Amino acid sequence: MNDVKLSRRALLQLAAGASTTMLASRLPAAWGRAPRERKAAQFQNPLFAGDYADPTILRVGEDFYFTNTCYRYAPGLVVWRSRDLVNWTPISKVLNHSYERAEVWAPDLVEHKGHYYIYFPMGGIFVVHAEHPSGPWSEPIELKVDDIDPGHVVGPDGTRYLYTAGGHMVELSADGLSAVGEKKQVYQGWQFPADWKTEGFWLESPKLTRRGDFYYLICAEGGTSGPPTSHMSVVARSRSPLGPWENSPHNPLIHTYSEDETWWSVGHGTLVDTPDGRWYFVYHGYRNGFKSLGRHTLLEPIEWTDDGWPRAPLGARRDQPMPAPMGVAQKPMIPLSDDFRAPTLQPTWGAWSEADMSRFQTGHGALTVRAKGDTPGHSSPLAVMARDVSYEVQVVASPKGGCGAALGLFYNPDHWLFAELGSGRLRAYGPKETLADRDWTARAAHLKIVNSRNRVEILASGDGRQWQSLVKDFDASGFNTNTLGGFQALRIALAASATDEARFTDFRYRAL
Repeated sequence: MNDVKLSRRALLQLAAGASTTMLASRLPAAWGRAPRERKAAQFQNPLFAGDYADPTILRVGEDFYFTNTCYRYAPGLVVWRSRDLVNWTPISKVLNHSYERAEVWAPDLVEHKGHYYIYFPMGGIFVVHAEHPSGPWSEPIELKVDDIDPGHVVGPDGTRYLYTAGGHMVELSADGLSAVGEKKQVYQGWQFPADWKTEGFWLESPKLTRRGDFYYLICAEGGTSGPPTSHMSVVARSRSPLGPWENSPHNPLIHTYSEDETWWSVGHGTLVDTPDGRWYFVYHGYRNGFKSLGRHTLLEPIEWTDDGWPRAPLGARRDQPMPAPMGVAQKPMIPLSDDFRAPTLQPTWGAWSEADMSRFQTGHGALTVRAKGDTPGHSSPLAVMARDVSYEVQVVASPKGGCGAALGLFYNPDHWLFAELGSGRLRAYGPKETLADRDWTARAAHLKIVNSRNRVEILASGDGRQWQSLVKDFDASGFNTNTLGGFQALRIALAASATDEARFTDFRYRAL
């Protein structure tokens, strides 16, 4: 055994009955077990699992705020808050119902002089505003700018501008609630190599950040659909928000170079810094082979070159664990399972194209849905975003009167698959075919969907213990934007159609 010498102070403390903890801190490692190194807190993509496409992120002081594309789902534009950049809590729902005119895509969440704004396209550019991200938010205000993908920036003299797709820019009023003059093109993008496999050029998603003497313009190119290598984010900078813009010699900032990478079609992102001056990039991408899950939100660190250009050093290694940005370990997202005891819908739920959210009433352990439409797919179903490549979901469905109560998978009103109980029948069907149809005398049914890497089985039970298969093997891989268009994801949905109402209890989701 190695000789160990204690200091005179340590011996005196031992003799005086000093605490073991105090003494151990002064003993060398040779005395017993060596001190265990604390494992650094870890983060691993995705930041938001599920179809959290077109992310926009903002830091004010020590708080981070986030929202994303909501399409036609309501409530729309859910705002999330974090103090550590990896664990998020929903704090407000901006749009309380759907709007008939168009879907909501690619928002930009900004703060200006202590006031908060979200610019977003909805058949033209609109804006909502609030005193705080927790709301309440104003009703949408139309800017009368016919474009998509807004990006807000403030010039050195305080003048406000809004960038849009195609490298266009328009001046805003001082309050940011209207456009001044006509939009004009001020940026032509970065020309990627001609032999890259993309969907097209598609200069989109302008997001602007000021750092030091420069304004940095981050844009998406290559298209978000198409081949796995389609999308990318590119960087340009200028000393003025009006340009001229100089493209980065390190472009693209991020890109999927091979279909073998874990994350496909990465792009459409925003730079964000931490209170201690470190930088990150938040963007979206598809999981390899699972476009049906939509575009997840991802995060990775940014480094700056000596001459002031951002670079993303991870590349294809963005799928690996990395140190947590603020030293706080990543925790699971808020659960999708729902006992319906809360008096309002959880923020994970969204109803497709629904102008009357009073149709959905929750509390006391049940969700009651007033019927609408003639099929589950045309009933403005209530949906959640699946997060995993394999999962199991189940619910107890109880129709009333002539209602059909259904659990299913929903892409859009023209493409869906539901198991529906109603009028003494239990059916599994889509818009074009019936896959199962049988008698069901019980008033309720336990319905279950098992999705194993896009191979779907639908089951039913009278007691939740013994199950019978309605559909044994349905291929759901075609429910994606490359096949069907629309940029949607295949979501898990509850539906009530025809007349009267349906009652749902004990909604459970688990990854497999």
